[in-house]
Amino acid sequence: MRKASDAKLVHELAEKIYSKIVAGDFGPGRPLRQEALAQEFEVSRTPIREALRQLEAKGIISHARGHSAVVRTPSSREIREKYQIRAELEGLAAQLAAKWITDDQLQALKDTHLRFARAVKGLSVERGGNRRSAKGTSDVLSNPAKEWVETNAAFHSTIHAASNNLSLRRHIEDLNLGYIRNVMLTSVLGMDLHRMERNIRHHQAILDALSERDPIQSRRAMAEHIIESGEFLVAWFENHGMGEHAGP
Repeated sequence: MRKASDAKLVHELAEKIYSKIVAGDFGPGRPLRQEALAQEFEVSRTPIREALRQLEAKGIISHARGHSAVVRTPSSREIREKYQIRAELEGLAAQLAAKWITDDQLQALKDTHLRFARAVKGLSVERGGNRRSAKGTSDVLSNPAKEWVETNAAFHSTIHAASNNLSLRRHIEDLNLGYIRNVMLTSVLGMDLHRMERNIRHHQAILDALSERDPIQSRRAMAEHIIESGEFLVAWFENHGMGEHAGP
C-alpha cells in the first residue's frame, strides 16, 4: 500500500509540473522526460512517473508507447469551442461589470490599457517596425511580450472581478487554465503587430462601453473580441501544423 507521504509527494509534483505548463515554461508538444524532471525537482523517477500519469489522466499531457510524455496539443476544434464558451462567459462578465464596476476598478482598467498599448509599442521597436509575424524568433518571450501577456490578463481579470459574480469568475478561470492558456502564450511569439493593434482597439471599445455603463454594448464588444481572438489562435495553430487533427 502506498504511504500517504508518497501520495502527497506525487500530488505536489503533478501540481508543480502543471504550474510550469500553465506558466508557459513547458510549451505545447514539449517532451517531459522523467530523468530531467527528476533532476529538476530533486526526486527519484518513480514519483515523477506517477505524477505524469495523473496529468495524463486529466488530459493535460499525452504519452505515446515507447516515447516520452509530451505537453498535450489541443485540436483546432477544441480551441474554437473553448473560445465560443469564453465569448459567452466573458461577455456576460462585461455586461454585469457595466452595472457593478467601481470608479477604482474603472481607473485600474484604464491604467492597464495604457500599459497594454505601451507593450505593443515596445514590441514594434523590438521588431524594427516590421508589421509581419516575427518568424524565427526565440521561443522565449521578451520583456515587451511578457508585458503584453500580463496586461492582457490583468485587463480581463479586472472585468471578471467587476462582474461581482464569484461563480462566473470561477468558471472563466477554469476555462482559461491549462493548455489553452499555454497555447495563447506560445502564439504571442508569432503574432504580428497589426493583430496586436487590433487588440488595442478591441480593449478600447470594451473600456468605452464600460465607462458609459452600457451593458449591451459591453457584452457585444467583449464577445466580438473573444471570438476574433479565437479565430486568430486557430489560424495560427493550423499555420504551424499543430491543428491538423481538428474535428469537423
